[in-house]
Amino acid sequence: MFDTLFLDRDGVINEKLDDKYVTCIKEFVFIEGVLESFRAINKYFKRVIIITNQQGIGKKIMTIKQLEDIHNYMLSEIENSGGKIHKIYFCPDLESKENNCRKPGTKMFERALEDFPKIDLKKSFMIGDSESDIIAGKKMGIKSVKVNLKFNLKLALKKIINIP
Repeated sequence: MFDTLFLDRDGVINEKLDDKYVTCIKEFVFIEGVLESFRAINKYFKRVIIITNQQGIGKKIMTIKQLEDIHNYMLSEIENSGGKIHKIYFCPDLESKENNCRKPGTKMFERALEDFPKIDLKKSFMIGDSESDIIAGKKMGIKSVKVNLKFNLKLALKKIINIP
């Protein structure tokens, strides 16, 4: 069994919007195959943790309440599909903010390690769709996999753990 699967959100779990932020549930669309993948993910990983930059809050495009509504919807749909996310960490900071918590920094990972001190990073994976996701995972010593529209979460998992 693997330890922890760290996942970015936009572009990994849900469709990324071009030049826009997902600000409400109707804009949150699961990428094909993601819900089915969660059934298998929880058989192979002790825990699943979301690590997501949410600069739209810092830009005042959305509120923390809107983000919570989106995340509650996402969690509910994943649980209804037989999966589970153990914790979500998000960073509302602007990229321009000094000492921010955004990836490629590691502050959200460090918070996860405080909350889950038994995480074994050597048996964990980070899956993201941006270079900042991959850099952050590698800074933490986590095997990191970059996904895109053609090589999505479902295919990445097949490669990592042979999920059918």
